[in-house]
Amino acid sequence: MGDDSILIRNAMVMTLDAGDTILPRADILIRGNRIESIGTVAPEIAARAGRVIEAEGHLAVPGLVNAHMHSQSGTMSGFGDRLSHPVFMWLTQAHTSRRTQDEIRLAVLLCAAQMLASGTTAVIDHFPGQRFSLADMDAVMAAWAETGMRATLAMRFFDGEFGDILPRGIAWPPELAAAVREVEILKPHPLAQLREQMPDIVARWHGHAGRLQAFPAPSNPDRCSDDALLFCAELAERHDLGIHTHLLETRAQAAIAATRYGTTTVAHLEALGILSERWSCAHSIWIDDADIALLAKRQVVAVHNPESNARLGTGRMRTPDMLAAGIPIALGTDGSGANDNLIMQEAMRSAALLHRADLPDRRNWVSARDTLRMATQGGAKAMRLEGQIGALAPGMLADLVLYRLDAPWWRPVNDPVSQLVFAETGAAVALTMVGGRILVEDGKVTGFDAQGALSEIEGMVASLRRRNADLFAVAEAIAREAP
Repeated sequence: MGDDSILIRNAMVMTLDAGDTILPRADILIRGNRIESIGTVAPEIAARAGRVIEAEGHLAVPGLVNAHMHSQSGTMSGFGDRLSHPVFMWLTQAHTSRRTQDEIRLAVLLCAAQMLASGTTAVIDHFPGQRFSLADMDAVMAAWAETGMRATLAMRFFDGEFGDILPRGIAWPPELAAAVREVEILKPHPLAQLREQMPDIVARWHGHAGRLQAFPAPSNPDRCSDDALLFCAELAERHDLGIHTHLLETRAQAAIAATRYGTTTVAHLEALGILSERWSCAHSIWIDDADIALLAKRQVVAVHNPESNARLGTGRMRTPDMLAAGIPIALGTDGSGANDNLIMQEAMRSAALLHRADLPDRRNWVSARDTLRMATQGGAKAMRLEGQIGALAPGMLADLVLYRLDAPWWRPVNDPVSQLVFAETGAAVALTMVGGRILVEDGKVTGFDAQGALSEIEGMVASLRRRNADLFAVAEAIAREAP
């Protein structure tokens, strides 16, 4: 009788070690939730393996890390085009507010099915978009536990004004202003309540099943009080957590910071004494040279979201400059409302191509290897799991993906890294494993009932639209008034 080990035999292995080693043919022995060895497994050990997976004609790769997304937006693919950022945000509130615990679960399962099937094994979920209850957070955490993914709940909050999405330069009709006040879809979260809720969520969920984490997560520093930001830093220090946030996604946010602080948001966080390597900051677009120097000095992780930024026209992260400065960079898709899918291969390709036309010296281009490391080791750093995920090596967690090399875009195999970034779409994923547990096999999600969840989505969305008719009316009125 075999033991509890899994042996993957005869795969091409992309280790992503310091030397970018690619093994043309190797075995991977997994015991429990970790990789025990990579190389040639002795016959007597192979004979005792609880399961043997013949992987000839497959490429083994570390699981990808989606370092910024929003599960609440999982049902919003293709919901609108050519929207300004403020209009997009108001419509997002209408689509995501007032969900039941079961609707929160269904949205998570929808996101997880897409990510697992395309080779993503770990995620930072910036959730929700509104003031939350403990029941909301229990629902989202229980759902991520059900998926089998490695997930960090970034407990998104704001205790101040969501001022960056108010229409500027136009006068609101009085009836519209009154309607916005009445629906209160962006009601601030009292700091006193956050001081009670967040430590409770951390105590009950952080470390659950060895896969779940909970981080404090300002929606955006400019939407929060300084006391709230200081509380995040204290909570993170006390429990050794990360801090996740949006940062300077839009020009309007940069202008608000200049007015409010008399400096940039990055400089203000430094002045508060809380800027550190614990922070991972999605978007990080509207930053200056001094900001880049500060982010590099403090080793803050910038989370690049190239596709959502392009879709909403908010700007481009200064990726080449930030890489040159030594800023750690992770990669995210953002939510399905801003990006339409959660396919990390597309995010990698976009990140590599985004700046090339602007840079005549090709040595300054972001390379395929750069973006693959953003999507693996950069994401590991954002999740504070460096040395645990993001590469394949003995002792690391067994989060890995097998890709079929008989797909047309893999024939022939010229450069596995370039083909993974520029050619792969996630469609060649054959097997996805998280912590030694197989969640996708033969290209199908097996870790949970994905089809059952998908069958309920249309009914859920129809019910939500009826329930949130007042929110949709306000959002659509704002869309008509906004330039």
